[in-house]
Amino acid sequence: MSEARTTPAPSAAGACGKVPAGGIVELSESRVKIDAIDREIVRLFEERMRVSHDVACYKRATGKPVLDPVREAQKIAAATSLADDDFKQFIPPLFGLIMEMSRTYQHHSIDGPTSLSDFVAHISKGATLPKSPKVACQGVAGAYSHIASKALFSQAKIEFVSTWPEVCDLVEQEEVEFGVLPLENSTAGTVDRVYDLLSTRGLYIVKAVTLRIDHNLLAKPGCLLEDVREVFSHEQALRQCDEFISSLSSEVHATVCKNTALAAQAVAASERFDVAAISSKECAEIYGLDVLRESVQDERNNFTRFVCVSNRPFVSSDADRSSFLLVLPHEPGSLYRVLSRIAALGVNMVKLESRPIPGREFEFMFYVDVESVPGDAAFDQLAMQIPPLCDRCCYLGSYAEISR
Repeated sequence: MSEARTTPAPSAAGACGKVPAGGIVELSESRVKIDAIDREIVRLFEERMRVSHDVACYKRATGKPVLDPVREAQKIAAATSLADDDFKQFIPPLFGLIMEMSRTYQHHSIDGPTSLSDFVAHISKGATLPKSPKVACQGVAGAYSHIASKALFSQAKIEFVSTWPEVCDLVEQEEVEFGVLPLENSTAGTVDRVYDLLSTRGLYIVKAVTLRIDHNLLAKPGCLLEDVREVFSHEQALRQCDEFISSLSSEVHATVCKNTALAAQAVAASERFDVAAISSKECAEIYGLDVLRESVQDERNNFTRFVCVSNRPFVSSDADRSSFLLVLPHEPGSLYRVLSRIAALGVNMVKLESRPIPGREFEFMFYVDVESVPGDAAFDQLAMQIPPLCDRCCYLGSYAEISR
């Protein structure tokens, strides 16, 4: 019978370094001291911020910018030199945050509410979207954008156009109330061109739907799988079915179409019997095609997120998410400052994605989704505190998201 072994508890010295000269201090005593120190920290912080207000008034009167990077660097270096060696590493991030808070307060004192906070303050909350609006989507009947439009609005009057910019045109010109655009796919990633359209067209996301995408190989009645020599589909659908296409005859090649429904339409209209389309089962019914093989996507969990956009923001009563485009200063820590502020406000971030800024080498803009909407106390603080940290802060809308 083996002898039982016990692991000794770590000594105080081994667990936390130096043992206080007077021995271990009771936790309750330490907490009382920390509470008193925290009260003093808050008092001194408020006093510092009031002095920052005086600085803001001076800068407003003299036209000086809020940010003085040389002065800030000198202050951080001076504060660091005052600290004991054990704590020097903590002083730069602490004072960096304090100065960032000071700049935010100065901006608010000089400029008043940010344009974003003023804008969202006037958004009507609890809006009800119409049940049977006019909706534009790219493609033809049976396209996934069409399926998404019907999922978003069961009684929608659908207008089909050829391109995503045309969808935006109709929304901007108020020829339709809403447009439906694909934003991202779980396997192929973000649809970058749609994000670019959102950022340049001034449109707002008002609702979103995530569709399970089930690609099928469609062909004319009588065509067999071994007969297929060419497969039509949208570039992303072809990418999502790459393994399946590779498993076919080496003579099979892929041809890109504007969308999956147009691919099905092209197969139906073709005089050839050796072509097939990767598309939806709805398209098989619409265009009189047979399903040669079901679920041909490489990943079974294949989802696409579609957004419904408008030329003005609607915040429905069930909205729980907001999206932003952020362009940050090209300097160390700029993204960290934004993310730490979001976290400090208690807001949950559910998406962060970078996109290259056209014409600016190795510089990026960021798309951010958060679980907060106008009217929330945290969102209102977000709208006030984030823009001063950015070169550009663009609000893309607040909305609810459904799944189908």
